[in-house]
Amino acid sequence: MKRKEFLSLGLMAGTLPLFNIGCAGFGQSRARRIAAGDRIRVALIGCGGRMGTITRRIYGIIHSVCQKNEKIVALVDPDPRMREKIKGIIKHWQPTEDVDKIPCFSDYRELFAQGGCGADAVMISTPNHHHALAALMAMRLGMHVYVEKPMALTIEEVRLMHATAKEYGVVTQVGNHGHSEEGMRRLVEYVGAGVIGQVHDVYSYDDRLNSMRYRPLAASAPAGMDWNSWCGPAPVCDYYAPTKDHNGLHPHDWHSWIGYGNGSIGNMGTHIIDPVFWALNLGSVYPESVEATDLEFGCEGSWTWRNTIHWKFPSRPGMDPVTLHWFDGVKDGVPYDSEHVDKIGCCRKREYQNLPPAVLEVERKYGVELGALGSLFVGEKGFIRIGPHGDALVFAPKDLYKTKPPKTIPREKGLDHQIDWLRAIRNPDRPAGCNFDYSAPLAETVLLGNVVARLGEKKKLLWDGVQVTNDARANAYLKTSYRKGWELKA
Repeated sequence: MKRKEFLSLGLMAGTLPLFNIGCAGFGQSRARRIAAGDRIRVALIGCGGRMGTITRRIYGIIHSVCQKNEKIVALVDPDPRMREKIKGIIKHWQPTEDVDKIPCFSDYRELFAQGGCGADAVMISTPNHHHALAALMAMRLGMHVYVEKPMALTIEEVRLMHATAKEYGVVTQVGNHGHSEEGMRRLVEYVGAGVIGQVHDVYSYDDRLNSMRYRPLAASAPAGMDWNSWCGPAPVCDYYAPTKDHNGLHPHDWHSWIGYGNGSIGNMGTHIIDPVFWALNLGSVYPESVEATDLEFGCEGSWTWRNTIHWKFPSRPGMDPVTLHWFDGVKDGVPYDSEHVDKIGCCRKREYQNLPPAVLEVERKYGVELGALGSLFVGEKGFIRIGPHGDALVFAPKDLYKTKPPKTIPREKGLDHQIDWLRAIRNPDRPAGCNFDYSAPLAETVLLGNVVARLGEKKKLLWDGVQVTNDARANAYLKTSYRKGWELKA
């Protein structure tokens, strides 16, 4: 089914108001002032590792906001330690700012109840179960939205976010930061120029296991933390602290739990599959099927520690049908234990990974190294591998790189993923690269992997762009439910 056909059929609950909040509107006068150079006023929702660090810029999504001298007007995080950390980072990049005067909240509902503290835009870097609600509340107040990957917890939430962005005309971006890198642009240009011929298979692979062998003992949440707000729309669960075996439910292990995160494919799949979507124009169609051929689950309530999943896509203009294959976790015969998997959930050695046989075959035949994470494009004339964040193009045969296709995708000096979003706010006629029009089909495909995994069977599901047509049980996993006080309301 074509994307435009889907939009007319399947935008579930796309016009429902949220929490009965009326739209304050972004306002043409404010838009004109920003276009003329006024500082963009940004509220930060979720102040953990992805929001900002000083030393690891790739994980600091507020770095460019501060460097461009935009104004941080509010901080939201249920953990006061995270808010204080972000204050220090803002002070580092903007020494003249009085960070102690920035309003702080543990619950983003309080922020929006106060009209957003005058924010023009929000950056959302929460656990996945908060992405949709925070983004929807912001958009219905006319605020632009940057949201970390994956776009949402479920396909229904993706659809509602996409529809709401269109309704309110806001500027959006999903945090697949590799999309703004040079390597991904060159990949798209190489594939588009036919350097490796028609592509019929792509193998995407990941060294992660966002799963749990057991649920650790319950513990008290950190002092001052609003654990109820951390749980938010999901059921209240027990907090557990970091140990030598794992990183703790907060700030990291939530990736591993159904209803809070999306497992390995949700954590890294959006990054790794992004270049496949762009280079092969997969957002113009929907996969006809998704099939799980290998699944291994962790303890009750946690995600899988091995997945092998396949999506079949129909032809696109100038491109043949293609099958996208996903491999993650440890391979068959390797135990899921601390000897083979570290506390973050990464395989300690590449030899432990559930790698695609095609990747190993290309390495042996052509003497190339294809890494622990990435996507291998199998073309009629050769192969191209790209890393997980738009980096490290590898060619097989190696001399394929000598073919230099023209640079057809615009480049801008100093552009990174966050600046791309800020630029689009100042000039909405130039959408951000990972806006919801692009990111919603990508997110739906990734989350279809979760749907087939939730069935817990090696099975092929047929997909018409709206629902699974050959197993009604699977459609229950397209959506989520919300705890009282956090639900969607008409």
